[in-house]
Amino acid sequence: MDTTTQPTTTQPSAIEKVLAFVDERVGLKTLQAKMLNEPVPGGSRWAYVFGSVLLFIFIMQAVTGILLMFYYVPTADHAYASTQYIIHSVDYGWFLLSYHFWGSTAMVVCVFAHMSQVFLWGAYKKPRELIWLVGLALFGIVMGFGFTGYLLPWDQRAYWATTVGVEIMDKTPLLGDFMARFLKGGATPGQMTLSRFFVIHVMVLPAALMGLAGLHLFLFRKAGPAGPFRGSVEEIKAKTDYFFPRQIWKDIVGMVAVFLCICSLAFWEPIVLLEEATPDPGDYHPEPEWYFLFLFQLLRLKVFAGEFGQFLGAIALPGAFMALLAALPFIDRDPERNIFKRPIALIGWIVVMASILIFTVAAIINREFLE
Repeated sequence: MDTTTQPTTTQPSAIEKVLAFVDERVGLKTLQAKMLNEPVPGGSRWAYVFGSVLLFIFIMQAVTGILLMFYYVPTADHAYASTQYIIHSVDYGWFLLSYHFWGSTAMVVCVFAHMSQVFLWGAYKKPRELIWLVGLALFGIVMGFGFTGYLLPWDQRAYWATTVGVEIMDKTPLLGDFMARFLKGGATPGQMTLSRFFVIHVMVLPAALMGLAGLHLFLFRKAGPAGPFRGSVEEIKAKTDYFFPRQIWKDIVGMVAVFLCICSLAFWEPIVLLEEATPDPGDYHPEPEWYFLFLFQLLRLKVFAGEFGQFLGAIALPGAFMALLAALPFIDRDPERNIFKRPIALIGWIVVMASILIFTVAAIINREFLE
């Protein structure tokens, strides 16, 4: 009698069969290896978390935005009431709306920080010019999110900040008048304005952001990470790490930190609406969101008085600055990336950041004085 023990064969589970089926047709294991085994020049760093954090913030903005849309009514007659309903009647609705509001602020801050990092590290230089250009477009989309979402609560703050923004846009040559008339949809902001801002905010901009973010990631994978600006090529290669596990751990910590900060702000400073939107501002002094305050304060200078001055301050200078940023990789052909060996770039960044900070603080002080 044969007493030899036959080896037992374990049948794959249903989940394993599904994964094997998908892997055979899509190549999940290959994709996983490419994503997790990406080399990180110079080793994992906390400075590399901005891209992952921005993606996380956008996903959370999409999730909270979808939840809010279950209750929000994008009509001039019901937008304000439905927003009040979300705040006061929906379970944790005040938290969702406040998280969405502060999430947009966090996204702007992280975009500014990420672009500053890329500029200071010289990571816009060859062969990463296209990554920089797509990043500028993504920056514009993020600012567009803030501008279009600001109107949706339909209170006095939203109504008049949007009115001021559209009037500034009207000063753009050639397309300004068309864009202003299209966004307003009439002589004064009303139902058509709200509908168009809503569609742009929840459909046009998310689709554009997802498309450009995918292109940004593709170009980044194609060119590879730039790595730190210090150290020789040999030193950076010697310290090369892989995305998993060290860098992905830092990214997760960064996401959790940002999530907790946004939650804390939502609890500490929940969103409160002013009176319902009306064509009569009354005692309210219109002003935009904080990340546009520097431009708002700039336009108060006497040098920008009058129609031409407003055009110069609101359109010409910001447009010229963005054009300079777009042309930067093609102007700065020096391969040197060390910011301390690029004094013009360092001084320029300090001047721009200091100017934005000074004008923003001045606008806040002026607001307190008016109140």
